[in-house]
Amino acid sequence: MRVVYLQTGPLDYCVEFAAALCERAEVLLIGPAAELVPIRDQLPPALALAPLPWPRHRSLANLRLVPEALARIRGHRPDLVHFLGDSTLWLNLALPFLRHLPKIVTIHDVHLHPGDVQSRKLPRLTVHQLRRAATLLVVHGPDQRRQAIAQLGRPESEVRVLPHPALRRYARLAAARGLLRRPEGPPRVLFFGRLMRYKGLPHLLEAWPSVVAALPGAELLLAGSGPDAAWLARAVRDLPGVRLVDRRLDDRATAQAFLDADLVVLPYIEASQSGVLALAAAFGRPVVASAVGDLATTVRETGMGRLVPPADPAALARALLAVLGDPEERARLARASAAAAAGPLAPERVADLAIELYADALARRAVRLAA
Repeated sequence: MRVVYLQTGPLDYCVEFAAALCERAEVLLIGPAAELVPIRDQLPPALALAPLPWPRHRSLANLRLVPEALARIRGHRPDLVHFLGDSTLWLNLALPFLRHLPKIVTIHDVHLHPGDVQSRKLPRLTVHQLRRAATLLVVHGPDQRRQAIAQLGRPESEVRVLPHPALRRYARLAAARGLLRRPEGPPRVLFFGRLMRYKGLPHLLEAWPSVVAALPGAELLLAGSGPDAAWLARAVRDLPGVRLVDRRLDDRATAQAFLDADLVVLPYIEASQSGVLALAAAFGRPVVASAVGDLATTVRETGMGRLVPPADPAALARALLAVLGDPEERARLARASAAAAAGPLAPERVADLAIELYADALARRAVRLAA
């Protein structure tokens, strides 16, 4: 089977997914040169890359991207094309030229998160156009599948679940570069990712003084970037043990942050699935997360952490203390997290499920051609 992947979703997800599939199919990943070239040595040699100049959405230079991408697709002679996200604008111009191929589209978020001003910059019309053109739609869990079926009007048979794979690239990088965990000390909590209020940051900051009061010296690292960073800098100014890194961490710093963490916190008010959760699993880190969306589904089914009601600082503080203050509980959850990365969230397992999905898409095309 020959497959073309278009990197229309988050880099870490796309490369993990494509790398897992390249041992089961002849794979070509087309994506931004600025993102793919620097990590080429971290990816399997069997994964063929087509790094292209990838302008911002607003640039007319995208008119050159579309024919270049089509030329690479034709050169690979794929059986199908998989868009690894639905954040597209100009690439939709390629859809008429791909009419003869089955098209798989991964939806990371069925609807926009509240306050996600970054994603709102992309016209929703183009997102819906790509979703309508898909032979099959992929989501990451049963909650998203229910939403997609209800909101998009697609038959149940055309909306499939592929779990978000554990993101192992940073763990491999840590091992290759000999990175070591900081010496043991006071407990360390990591919040990682986009600095946006819907991620539950106000409630985490409200919960934190109770944690420090019970566990003096406890540390909270807030690492990422986003539109609410300026507010956050003011909010943490007088909080003990809190360190804000207002930038997107490079690969080495990301690996070090997860190595050093005793616990990863995901206090989201609303969520679908989470790449941060997939990263925590790859490092075998326990989590405390809000019971929302398929984030809750994964934590519940893997046992890799504790769930709390969203927007409940008191419950969040209790859960953080229950894990941080009990080394045996923390070790138990860490083992469950590592087991999730080696089991249900293993990229190899997700790849096997994807191959089954592709076979179905090809069978659907054969039926249409025979009709």
